Amino acid sequence: MCHYHAFMQGRVLHRDLSENNLMFDHTDGDIIKGILNDWDMASYVDENDEIQLSTATHRTGTVPFMARDLLVAGDPPPHLYRHDLESFFYILVWAALHYDFTKKKRSRVKEVVQAWNNNKFDIARSLKRLFILDITQRDEVLLSARSGCMSLIPWIHSLWGIFNQGTVALNTGGDKKTLGGCVTFETFMKALGREPRFKEIPQVPSNKHATSP
Repeated sequence: MCHYHAFMQGRVLHRDLSENNLMFDHTDGDIIKGILNDWDMASYVDENDEIQLSTATHRTGTVPFMARDLLVAGDPPPHLYRHDLESFFYILVWAALHYDFTKKKRSRVKEVVQAWNNNKFDIARSLKRLFILDITQRDEVLLSARSGCMSLIPWIHSLWGIFNQGTVALNTGGDKKTLGGCVTFETFMKALGREPRFKEIPQVPSNKHATSP
């Protein structure tokens, strides 16, 4: 929700989502408050939801959580909103494999996803693509999920479905911005079984002449 409203109202896209940038705090009354941290690599977006050209060619991201499209040699393509949604998805998978929420510990990286963190982008991209397109590969990865994280698996399966369908749609000529309408804020929240708290948000003037924050 924070990420979405920053994009729609603040007209900025985070572009560097990782396990270390998602935090939470307990407020008075023991209410959990989510925090999206580290906006150093964020960029302004224009009225067409496009990254401003002055910063669009600057590669950002943490490799294990970067969207497949961005894992290319040379100049990456423009960073889209749905690329950040894909990063959120990989973070959830990563958490299921490595986090002990009871003991508040993180285990060593599991072998099954070690190559996701590879500076040879073609390798990381190919493995993530296989994970998204092949249900057998998906299930092989999730076999390494921690016993205490089984409650995350239905969410992962549901989100996997929209990225799988979207990749297929893109291969058959679907819209690139949303993978044929399969990957949007609305479909992402629906896959999580969550109803957005604020459906209507006020529009603000675009930052046509602003520089990257």
